[in-house]
Amino acid sequence: MKHSKQIPLAILVAMVVAVFSFAQSSANDDVVLKSLQDELARSIDKLVIQGQEKPYFIEYEIIDAQSFNATAAFGGLLMSQRNHGRALTVDVRVGGYDFDNEPTGYPMSVAIEDDYNALRHELWLATDAAYRGAVEQIARKRAFLKNRIDEEKIPDFSKEDATVLLLPKQMLNFDQKQWETYIRELSAIFRQFPVIKQSSINFQAQLVHRYLINSEGTRIRRPMILISLEANAATQTADGMWISLGTPFYATSFDQLPSQADVTKAIQQMAEQVTKLQAAPVLNENYLGPVLFTGSASAEMFSQLLAPEFCSYRPPVGMQGEDRSELANRLNRRILPFHVSVYDDPTQEKFGDKALLGSYKVDDQGVASRKVSLVEQGVLKNLLLSRRPRKNMLKSNGHGRSGLNGGASTEIGNLFIQSSDGKTYDQLKQELIKMCKALEMPYGIIIKGGSLGDPSLTYKVYVEDGREELIRGASIGELTVKQLKAQIIAVGNDSYLLNRAGNSYGGGGASTSIVAPSALLEELELKKPTGAQQKPMLLTHPYFDKP
Repeated sequence: MKHSKQIPLAILVAMVVAVFSFAQSSANDDVVLKSLQDELARSIDKLVIQGQEKPYFIEYEIIDAQSFNATAAFGGLLMSQRNHGRALTVDVRVGGYDFDNEPTGYPMSVAIEDDYNALRHELWLATDAAYRGAVEQIARKRAFLKNRIDEEKIPDFSKEDATVLLLPKQMLNFDQKQWETYIRELSAIFRQFPVIKQSSINFQAQLVHRYLINSEGTRIRRPMILISLEANAATQTADGMWISLGTPFYATSFDQLPSQADVTKAIQQMAEQVTKLQAAPVLNENYLGPVLFTGSASAEMFSQLLAPEFCSYRPPVGMQGEDRSELANRLNRRILPFHVSVYDDPTQEKFGDKALLGSYKVDDQGVASRKVSLVEQGVLKNLLLSRRPRKNMLKSNGHGRSGLNGGASTEIGNLFIQSSDGKTYDQLKQELIKMCKALEMPYGIIIKGGSLGDPSLTYKVYVEDGREELIRGASIGELTVKQLKAQIIAVGNDSYLLNRAGNSYGGGGASTSIVAPSALLEELELKKPTGAQQKPMLLTHPYFDKP
């Protein structure tokens, strides 16, 4: 077996130190900020069509994103590139806070050079188009509502205090060759695992400067750093089923990344799990009974079921569709067991020694972040809000977020699920076995990894001796947020951090974090695999096919 030479720790430390150099920058030195401020001042003073309303609100957002992306597989570098782009979103509102044109801003590419005149030119064109569109939008809205009665009369836009937060600019300076060598070495780990058919190491270093200024007086320049390292591996079973696992590492600075030894160990453990899954028996019958979610699987469950429902959104007038939150009309009603509480706190930067990716000082609409209590002793007390008001909730609570795509909507930051009656893993497992015995079932199910769509690490737990057997091929039946109140029998005293890097690898959503305990559900359906599988590959991997 071939072994790659490891990068000395001292060199890795030097790589970290050299990656980001910090540059203090005043507003006058920043061409982007100056162009935004100057064009905003001109538009506030002079932008009007004769016989039409002047804008009551104008907002400019520029997202300047620089990134380095590299991918390696089986010891070889597949891709390495740097990217730099800028996107402008213009929000022009006519009417007033109570009734306006309800604009939907779309990002457009602008010059990546710090050319004041070029940026002013593009801002001028975009502002003119946005204002003309706003005048047309409010006319259509008034015509639509002419013969309709709006009983609720909820304001269209919330009035908020101005925020000024001009943080120092940063620079992405980076030894590309050393990081290419590092991920090549990590990708060579998979040479130790003949069963694995496909594998890769993906790396991204991203620096984003978000500029936001508006006619209310808000002025924001906020740098954001995201470092992503992700290992992926896949195999094919003898019956043709493909199985894959991934191990991500996220940080907001290079010194927060785990050591090379820890990364290597985690990748090896993942590869061993893939190897075990390749030989694991398939779920050969449909299952209906108690299921214990633990670790990343539990955090994924809460992420998929619960988190989106706290993100209230009221569609613009005339648009099809209902409020996207199933919990919007359940305030002050119980939605979870009495011992479970939930809150969102973007102001918290770490959980233990790990960075929370959902942290921020101000949201993407310029509103200061704050902790919001959502569920208290099982009862829904609040929802997350952007500057789009809803009935009896007229002010933002600092959760208008947009990622890199522009156009802010409501999103979680750092979501925490807690229980005042948490149990240990052994207690939850014994409760699972007890429930199965009462139902005269030979085994229960524990899901330790994967998502609701792909419960990749699923185990049978046999009632007679508590033995755990890894299985593959299971798929989860229907489970909705409205079922959780009755479904959750017990919750763990553990906490698992799930970071979701919305801005990495081509994503555009906001980065979020969820901290959640294990959860025992009373009854859930798991289905056995159906349908034809792809035929196994004809030849073995050439690296392992040696005389």
